[in-house]
Parts: sequence; C-alpha cells; structure tokens
Amino acid sequence: MIQTIVTLAVAGGFFAYTRLGMAVAALYGGGIGLVVSVLLAWRMDRASRPGAGVAGLFLGALERMVFVIAAFAVGLAVMKLAPLALIAGFIGAEFAYYIAAGLFRRHA
Repeated sequence: MIQTIVTLAVAGGFFAYTRLGMAVAALYGGGIGLVVSVLLAWRMDRASRPGAGVAGLFLGALERMVFVIAAFAVGLAVMKLAPLALIAGFIGAEFAYYIAAGLFRRHA
C-alpha cells in the first residue's frame, strides 16, 4: 500500500514537472519494485512452511535479481523509457518497502 502511494507520488511529480512519458517510466519502475516485494513475500511464506529449506530463500533472491535486470532491460531497451524516471520510481518503491517494514517491525 505504502509502495503504491509513493510510486504514484513519484509519477505525479514527474508528470507535473516534465511530461507524461517520464510519469509512465516512473510507474513502470515502481511496478518493478512492487513485483519484487510480492515475490519476496511469496518466498518468505513458502520458507516458513514446515520442511522448507534455506535454499528456497536463496532461489528467491536470485529470481528477484534476474527479474529486476530483465524488467529494466525491457523498460530501457525495448520500451525506450526514460532512465531517470524509471530508476526514481523503482528506488521510491523500494525505499517505501524498507520504511514500512521498519515501522511494522517496531510495532509488532
């Protein structure tokens, strides 16, 4: 939820001060961050089941890295999105994830 809000805020900032293409790139970057968070949550859920090994967590880290590299490659090379906005959207979503994780851990 917080990641979505931050992604929309970053995209809105790019839309307000630049052009629509930059806002789309920021949304794409934020979307990458959201998918990475969902993949992490899915792997953590699977790792918490009885009989699950640590290998699943390592595999999850690898798949997230491969996904991020592939998504950036598609966004930059195929879709020709603006690099600054794409990276800003991604960093905003990731930053929001870590802030939210810290807040929830403190109150758990």
